[in-house]
Amino acid sequence: MKDGIYHVRFLSNRKGVGEGIAVFKEGSVNGGDSGYTYSRSKQGDGAGFTTKLTIERWDPGSESVFGGLDQFELVFRGDATDARFSANGSIVGRSEATLVVEGRYLTPAL
Repeated sequence: MKDGIYHVRFLSNRKGVGEGIAVFKEGSVNGGDSGYTYSRSKQGDGAGFTTKLTIERWDPGSESVFGGLDQFELVFRGDATDARFSANGSIVGRSEATLVVEGRYLTPAL
C-alpha cells in the first residue's frame, strides 16, 4: 500500500455504514469522519498489512457504526494495491463486532 490520502467506506455487521478520509504516511494512520477521529499505526509492506486504530468521538451527537461508543480500538488485516485496499476487523475484546473497510487512493500525503 502506498502512502497517501484515501477515501474510506465501512460497514459493520450491525448494519451501520459510514465513510471518511484516512491518511497513511510513514507507518501511521490518521483520519476521521463526521463524528469520529481515527489514529494509530500500520504494519506491513507491499500488499498485506495490519493495523490497530483508536477511534474517538469528537461530535457528541454522532454515533459510530457500532452505536454510541465514545472511544474504542479496532484491529484490521487487509490487502492493498496501489489504488485500493480492503480490510476486515473487529473491536478489540469484542470479536463479534466486525467491520469491513474499503479504501480508494485519492492523492499523495505531503
